[in-house]
Amino acid sequence: MDDTAVLTSYGNTDLPEGTAERPLVTFALFAYNQEQYIGEAVEGAFSQAYSPLEIILSDDCSSDRTFEIMREMAEGYEGTHRLRLRKGQENQGVLGHVLTVSRKALGAILVVAAGDDVSLPSRTAKLVAAFSEDRIVSASSDDILISEQGALLQHDERRIRDRAKWHSRNNAWVHGASAAYRTDFLTALPIPEQRVSYEDMVFSDIASLSGMVSARLTDKLIQYRYHTTNLSNRSAALSMVAAEETAELRWQRALEAKRYCILLADLSKSSSKPAALNRLKKLQKEYDFLHLLCRWQDLSATQRAVLLLKGIQAGQARTALARSFGASAFFFLKRLKARVLSR
Repeated sequence: MDDTAVLTSYGNTDLPEGTAERPLVTFALFAYNQEQYIGEAVEGAFSQAYSPLEIILSDDCSSDRTFEIMREMAEGYEGTHRLRLRKGQENQGVLGHVLTVSRKALGAILVVAAGDDVSLPSRTAKLVAAFSEDRIVSASSDDILISEQGALLQHDERRIRDRAKWHSRNNAWVHGASAAYRTDFLTALPIPEQRVSYEDMVFSDIASLSGMVSARLTDKLIQYRYHTTNLSNRSAALSMVAAEETAELRWQRALEAKRYCILLADLSKSSSKPAALNRLKKLQKEYDFLHLLCRWQDLSATQRAVLLLKGIQAGQARTALARSFGASAFFFLKRLKARVLSR
């Protein structure tokens, strides 16, 4: 945990504690090397219509001007919210950064925002209203896609359908870029010693293991910036090699997240309950599959057969099958498919 960071306060330092009907909420903006976009993200934080609201602008030890821009905007802030500025002294990765800031938050609910996305003014109020039951530990919304330059992109129906499907399969699933969480849920989790890049996957798995759920809103409450370098980008514009390298990095980061969850579940008393044990078994199967998938190009024929079996067990048969014949066959079939589609 990065305890050396200093929080400086601006704005309304006499913020009320809130009530049961309208609790004090923390809106936390998490930034790392995003000087090109951070100004718009901060303006989105300042625009939030909900009150009482604490805003935390937190930088994860950027090497560019991200923190300086945040500080300049904080010093010029004249709004009604309480504003706190934080600069980490070491880069923690996304999960460590979120969990560290959760321990500094005063709000009962923590709304998270990335330093390259833009939150719409109604976002906090609509997310807070979704926490209508105690078992709802998180909430997330849909979004508006924007380009790296900020232009509106065409609405992608497949992304929305996928989210509905994922949430129906696991009612603890959360869309991390647009999420909010109960703060006490986050503060109960240990800060990892190693960098973990996926926070939403961790929080969804832990909530599922604990029998908690997430609320899914269809409101479009953020402008989500779609980069060509997004790990979620599966664009056909990427070369076969680049697409596979992006996929392997995504799998490696997912493996880190699954490892953290399994270690935490092993230490948790709740993992002895039948329902939690079933979820833990599923989580272990996903981990075992990812462990092989991350190095699929180096597997022997026997190991590729195991990859296929574990892929079927983890519900990833298509991904496993495509790689179970080895790298040469995989890339040959990819090239063949590209030629057929280009005719």
